[in-house]
Order: sequence, then structure tokens, then C-alpha cells
Amino acid sequence: MRREGKSWGVILALGLVLLAGCGFHLRGQSPLPFASAYIDAPPGSSLALQLSQSLRVSGKTVQATAQGAEVRIRLSGERRGKDILSLSGGGKVREYRLTHRVTLSAEDAAGRILLAPAELIVTRDYAYDDAQTLAKEAEEAQLVRDMEQELVRQILRRLAHLRR
Repeated sequence: MRREGKSWGVILALGLVLLAGCGFHLRGQSPLPFASAYIDAPPGSSLALQLSQSLRVSGKTVQATAQGAEVRIRLSGERRGKDILSLSGGGKVREYRLTHRVTLSAEDAAGRILLAPAELIVTRDYAYDDAQTLAKEAEEAQLVRDMEQELVRQILRRLAHLRR
């Protein structure tokens, strides 16, 4: 048995050396082509709050006003939805579809459009069971958080490709 363990260890080490030698590395986050931004969003938008936090983590300054910001990011038309996807034979809900959509645009300090308005949509489907109401409510809340994080990632990817 010790021989087999050693041979697997050698194979694993050889595989790691080959993987490191080929230049493989994780993609990471793309650099953003601006130093400061202003986020124009409806008051209380949790999506705007998460975007602001992500920009700060990336080393960018988030301005309280549009004055002095290199880029003005506009989040408008933010809507969430919950639709019934399927019903059981008894007429009870079996599946829901959650939807989160927002319109994103960006312009520079001079008012030139850097990113034309585009609607971003994220959906998640989940099974529902009346016998597990509390668990399904927690699952729905987690899905909503995941959807917001996915929208923030999509926004950051689009902002990384701004042409100034």
C-alpha cells in the first residue's frame, strides 16, 4: 500500500509541475480604466451599495456627487420579480422563477456616453414545497443575494471595457 501511495504522490507532483509550467493562472479581475466614479441609482438600492463596495475593494474612489468623478455610472429601472413556473396537480406552486433586472449606462465627466444603456437580467429557478416554508424562504433570500452579486460582476465586466 505504501508503494501505491508514493506513486500517486509522484504522479500528483508531476501533474502540478506540468500545470505550473504551462503558464496557467486564474483570470482574476480586469482592471477598471478609471480612478473615481459616481453611482447614480435610486435611494436605498442594495445593488448600488454592493457595486460601491466592489469598486472600493478594487481601489477606486466612489464619489458622493457627480462633480469630480471620472465616470458616472447610472443604474435605472431596477426591478425584481417572482413568477410561478409550475403548479402541481392540486394547484399548489411547485416552482418559482426569480428575476432581477437593471438598466446600466455610463458617461464620462464631460457627459460623453461611454456605455450605452443596456438591460442586464439575471434569473434563478427554484422548487417550492409548502412543508418546508422556512427553508424555502431562506433559499429564496440566498438566491436574491446571489443574483445581486452576479449583476455586480456583470456590471464590473462591462465597466472594465470602457473606451475613454
